[in-house]
Amino acid sequence: MLRTDAGHGLLAQYHRMQNSNDLDQSINHFQHALDICPVDHPCRPAALFNLATAKFVNCQANETYLDLDIPISVFQDALDLRPTGHPDRPITQLHLAITLLCRFAKRGIESDHDAAKELLSEVLNICHANSHIHRAALL
Repeated sequence: MLRTDAGHGLLAQYHRMQNSNDLDQSINHFQHALDICPVDHPCRPAALFNLATAKFVNCQANETYLDLDIPISVFQDALDLRPTGHPDRPITQLHLAITLLCRFAKRGIESDHDAAKELLSEVLNICHANSHIHRAALL
């Protein structure tokens, strides 16, 4: 839990200061938290989600869009552990869709667009129209 908190703090600090060392350290903390989280632990999806988010930010910061395969894979792993009805499934779907759309914008892989569209459709069907997740899915 301390690693996760430190990772979030460093990621927030990166957003404020744009210091790449903060982002790198955030990724390290999230990776360590995932490494010590057993496969069947209930916090594993959150650990995967946190790492995927930091890796996605890293791809954006360094303009290494070819590396988007990594956060997409990790977001997908998190989604696989959050079945239909799980309260964090829509936010995971939204983040995976955004990452897929970024890869689609850079590589033009039509299946990324189609998968993102399907994920966003599911989010819109699940979330209340006034929720922040629903509004983000509409963008």
